[in-house]
Amino acid sequence: LGSSHEESSWCSWRPFEPRARADGSAQIVLKGEDAYGSRKLVLESSDELHVTFVCDGHGGAAAAQLCADKLLPILIEEARGDGSTASLQRAATRACARLHAEARAASTAGSTLTCIIVHPGRREVTAFNLGDSAAWMVPRDGSAATLLAEDHRLDTSEAERERVIALGGRLAHARGLSGEPGGPLRLWPGGGVGGAAQARVLGDSRLGDFVDATPAVTSLKLPRCGADFLVCSDGVWDALPAEAVLATVRGMMRSPVTLAASAIVESALNQRHAYDCDGYRRPRDDTTALLLRVRRSDEAEVLPAGGCLGCS
Repeated sequence: LGSSHEESSWCSWRPFEPRARADGSAQIVLKGEDAYGSRKLVLESSDELHVTFVCDGHGGAAAAQLCADKLLPILIEEARGDGSTASLQRAATRACARLHAEARAASTAGSTLTCIIVHPGRREVTAFNLGDSAAWMVPRDGSAATLLAEDHRLDTSEAERERVIALGGRLAHARGLSGEPGGPLRLWPGGGVGGAAQARVLGDSRLGDFVDATPAVTSLKLPRCGADFLVCSDGVWDALPAEAVLATVRGMMRSPVTLAASAIVESALNQRHAYDCDGYRRPRDDTTALLLRVRRSDEAEVLPAGGCLGCS
C-alpha cells in the first residue's frame, strides 16, 4: 500500500505474508498513475475480509495515491465492525463519496477504483467500481468467468452517455491535426477543459457536476471449487481481449499468483499496438494486474495476492 495504517477501533489489520508481497510486484516507472493494494482485515465482529483493489489515475497521480492510502481505513470505518453483505455494500458507496470529496479538495486529478472484498467465512465476494478497471471472477473448475465491474467509459456505456447528456454535457470525439475525429467518445465540459473519456470516477474537479462517484456494487457467492479474482487497469484491457487474459488465468491456476499476474502484464506490454513508436517496450499506459486466489470454499483458504505493475 505504500504507507502504514494504525488499527481502527472497528478492525485489526493483517498484512499478507511478507515473502509473497515482496515477490508479488514489479515496476517500470515513468508516469506512475496506477496504485493498488491487498490486505487482510479482521473486523470487530470477527469477520475476516480479504480486500484487493486497483486505482487508475489520470491528470496526475494524486487521486489514485490518495485512494490507495485511504480506501481501507475509510471502508472499515463505514462498515462499523459489521461484515454483513448489506453493511459492506453501504460502506462501499459511502467510502467512494468520501474519497471523491477528499480527492477534489486535494487536486484536480481523477482516478478509477475497482475493489473486491472476499468473505471466506460466508463464501461471498462483494465488488464495487468506478471507471473502467475491470475485475473478473474465474472459477477453478473451468466454468464460465463472471465480470464483477461495470464499464463506465462514455464510448461503451449507454447509461453514462444518457446521464451526461441529461446534465447538458457535450459528447464528441477529439479531432487530430487533419481535423478528422478520432479516439474514444469524450465529454467536453467547456471552459477550456479538455475532453474526458469517463465521468464516473473519483475526483476530477475540472469536470464539475458531470462527475458521479456512486459506484456499481454487486455481491455473489463464491464457487465451491474456488476462484481466481483478477483486477486490472485499462493498460491490460486496452491491449488484450478479455478472453485472452482469462485464458492466461485459467492456464496458470497451478502456478504462483505472482507469476500469473506478471504474465498478464508482460502479454499486455508485448502487444505491438501498446507501444509508442519512438522506443522499444514503452507502453502507452500504466499497466497493472492483481490476482487473488481463493481455494475450495469448504476450505475457505485465501492465498496472498500477486501484483505486477508497469508504468508508462
